[in-house]
Amino acid sequence: MLDTTFDRPDGDAGNPASWPFPVRIERVPGALARPVVSGEFVAISEFIAAGNRLIENGVAAIITTCGFLVRHQKELAAALSVPVETSTLMHYIELQRQVGTGKRVAILTISAEAIDASVRAAAGIEGDALVFSLPAGAHFVTAIMDTTAPLDLQRAEAEWVDLAVKVQRQHPDVGIWLFECANMPPYADAVRRATGLPVFDALTMGRNLHARTC
Repeated sequence: MLDTTFDRPDGDAGNPASWPFPVRIERVPGALARPVVSGEFVAISEFIAAGNRLIENGVAAIITTCGFLVRHQKELAAALSVPVETSTLMHYIELQRQVGTGKRVAILTISAEAIDASVRAAAGIEGDALVFSLPAGAHFVTAIMDTTAPLDLQRAEAEWVDLAVKVQRQHPDVGIWLFECANMPPYADAVRRATGLPVFDALTMGRNLHARTC
């Protein structure tokens, strides 16, 4: 888990109560949200050390709470002795294949700008993929990235639902939502209801990984 101080409500991947099985959480010192999202945080040895502490405590598999760590998927997977899935973005190609002919995966992320060439290469995301984020000044973004105000769940939910509805209106070929950010699952049900489309998020990834490894 990133070194963060914002609230992690039920549904957030960093809240143990969000999971239907026991989990262990290890905070990575110095891994602040903005530097990790932008790629400026490069002390991957800290993530490897945290992963090894988890393994010493008996975990069967590891995920992270920031989808942008997909940049380091290969390095972390090679360094750790249990299965590692850093990001929901790893599943983009698989979801695009599953969604069927004429339909597309739409990525909703805390920062569309940060889905740069390194992230696209690591996850196999093509240049014309549908990628959308809230405005930089949106409540959810500032609450998570800057912790300037307490996270207001209803306000954040309204922001994500509004964005998803607008995207669906502009791109009626969207067949599934891919949530990059592990703080976004609390809003998945509302987005499903508003758009009628399934959501793949960090909880989906973690539950699937658990089913394969435990």
